[in-house]
Amino acid sequence: MRRFAATTAAAAALLTAGLATPAWAAAPAAPTDVTVAWGVDGKIELSWKDSGEANVVYLKYPNDATLLEFAKVAAADANAIQVPTGIFARADHVQLVVKSAVAEELSEPGLSPEFDTFLLPAPVLQDANLLPNLSTQLKWTQAAIADGTPNDPLDDPLRDGVEVTALRPNGSTESIGFIQAPATTFTFVPQPRPTTFTLYSRNPWGRNKAVKTVKVGTLGAGITVPASAAYSNRLAIKSTLDLFTSPGREERASGIPVELQARAKTTDAWKTYGRYAGNTTAAFDTGIASLGNRQYRLWVPARKVVSGNVIVLTPASSTSAKSSKTFVNYAGSGFSPSAGRIGTRWTFAVKIQPAVTVQGKLQFWDGRAWFDAGPLPITKGSYVERGGPETEPLSIRLRVTVPTVVVNGLTVNATTSSAYNLTIR
Repeated sequence: MRRFAATTAAAAALLTAGLATPAWAAAPAAPTDVTVAWGVDGKIELSWKDSGEANVVYLKYPNDATLLEFAKVAAADANAIQVPTGIFARADHVQLVVKSAVAEELSEPGLSPEFDTFLLPAPVLQDANLLPNLSTQLKWTQAAIADGTPNDPLDDPLRDGVEVTALRPNGSTESIGFIQAPATTFTFVPQPRPTTFTLYSRNPWGRNKAVKTVKVGTLGAGITVPASAAYSNRLAIKSTLDLFTSPGREERASGIPVELQARAKTTDAWKTYGRYAGNTTAAFDTGIASLGNRQYRLWVPARKVVSGNVIVLTPASSTSAKSSKTFVNYAGSGFSPSAGRIGTRWTFAVKIQPAVTVQGKLQFWDGRAWFDAGPLPITKGSYVERGGPETEPLSIRLRVTVPTVVVNGLTVNATTSSAYNLTIR
């Protein structure tokens, strides 16, 4: 009995002790001075004041009573956390909410000021041009945000604008400039080619990519020029083009404007003598009449092509100078007829181009060598001699030489005609 009584007394003591402790605790006070500001590494710094309790942090969106738990903070930790921007949905009137926690009891919410989490609308590329110094100029439009919380604590106009990135020939991408709003143009120094430029709107919440891009490429040229040609004959010049707007990949293109340029000597300015439509798939003809000794080059004007969502720019380029000589042309010269019977009348004519007045020379073949037979006056490119009826057989072989002449400031080189034969049997 005494043992039972002692046990009963102990149990009563424990029961009494349990009744002395309340079954509930009062809710802690709500945190105060809840603030948001930009912190380090592009994160938001959330801070508050409380009485030393643990805390729970939530996200709150407009027109939604649900609080989305984001983080728990121990009572021993500081009353501040860094919040990454990537956790937010895009909305206006967003808030961060802090509650104090004691055991299972949570305080009323402490609310941060409202702010929006909108990205800037993507820029719309309007134009791109290569300037004479090979700088690139971009122009775009930029729509404004419909900001429901103007001048909120996280608005940062200095960080609103457009970023331009460059995809380099080696495959790397780098930022080449940030243009603070409301500016809508950007001019930057010459870049390695080929490079693709992309525009992004940018603010602290992230980036929006423009649809259109700009490619600055290379349009190289090649030219093959015959070493010589007779005056007025077509100089069969062939040209080629190579277009690169992306690393390592040649573009197929046609209808590319090119110009054949020429000059008499190195100190002269280049002049355009022919315009053609080139292509990158095969060599194409850029021939021109041979009118004197000249240097030639293929000139490729700066090019701008807008195709779909891409603007392609290539700077002007040219081939190196290639020289070609022009020689006097003896078109239409010789005996007529060149063979006949006794009694045949013949005509010997010399027709040269250019049609200049010049003193040529007549040479005969004596069976062993050519010898001069005297001057041959050529008037306006022509000399004609008519023979009487031949009374006996003969065989004549002759040729004509003409000295170097200058026509319209261009040198036409001296040359000797082929041999002209007359045979009478």
